Amino acid sequence: MKYVSAIVPIMLILLLPSLSAATVKEIIAEGSYNMGDGETPNVAESRALVQAKAIALERAGTYVASYSKVKNIKLMEDEIQVVASGLMDVEILEKKRTIVGDGINFFVRIKAKINPDKMEEMAKKIRETSVVEDFKRIQEVYTQSRQEINELRSQLAKLNGEKQGVEAKIVRIEKWFQANEWLDKGKHYWLNKHYDDAIVACSVAILLNPAFADAYITRGVAYGDTGRHDRAIEDFNAAIAIDPNAAISYYDRGCSYHSNGQYDKAIEDFNKAIALKSDDPDAYTNRGRAYYQTGKMNEAVANFEKACSMGSETGCKNLQLALQNK
Repeated sequence: MKYVSAIVPIMLILLLPSLSAATVKEIIAEGSYNMGDGETPNVAESRALVQAKAIALERAGTYVASYSKVKNIKLMEDEIQVVASGLMDVEILEKKRTIVGDGINFFVRIKAKINPDKMEEMAKKIRETSVVEDFKRIQEVYTQSRQEINELRSQLAKLNGEKQGVEAKIVRIEKWFQANEWLDKGKHYWLNKHYDDAIVACSVAILLNPAFADAYITRGVAYGDTGRHDRAIEDFNAAIAIDPNAAISYYDRGCSYHSNGQYDKAIEDFNKAIALKSDDPDAYTNRGRAYYQTGKMNEAVANFEKACSMGSETGCKNLQLALQNK
């Protein structure tokens, strides 16, 4: 997730005709999960809920794609699901547990409401951040967790004794699943600008998985969006300690340093981010802005030119301003 609010200039948003009368789409979806040996009821129920949400999200994506075309809101294919996820408000209608053989089946029915009023605003926010890649990773974790649990359940079924080792692995995977679920909530809150709720959700994810770099990054971005840049820097420091090769952590920390007026440190972090990921125009734009703040006009212009050549509208606008004031 990329932190942008303190660095990238706010662009004017054209006022479109009111969408207050837009139809709220309601989707009913169901999910179920059979709990196996070594698994816990709370996580089994959550897996059923994740399945129901996935079904609802697929239908919500179809609605978002159709509505966006009617209203001429341009969305890339991989952005549609993220916008749909951000707009989706889920209500649990029914939860049920049933004995099936020697196990328990967990059933969940939900109602997902999709209000398109904020679709354009959310689409804009998604384009300015790396949240699309974040969304993909979260879905991949859900899938991988389900696969690994199935493999461990097969192993347990073949064992007559000494099951503790496999059961311990199931416990770890369940904690991993729960941490991912809380991160998912945190990103949903963040997309809807409920930053304090996002901070709480990410904090729970970190408690469940203290080595969860993405949770630190997301919480750091939420801290930054509420003006708590020192707290944001602490979280980006933690993310870098866990994964020192993730360009996004240096980028986000550089944005926080810039917001704190620590421009030299910001430049150092943007240098590192660019060394790790040289195709990000925002990193060049923001490094140019930091150079501009320190009076290094030639370096600022060079970075804005690079960002502009990569298709960054913000980079091109900053280049024009820099050349006018050089």
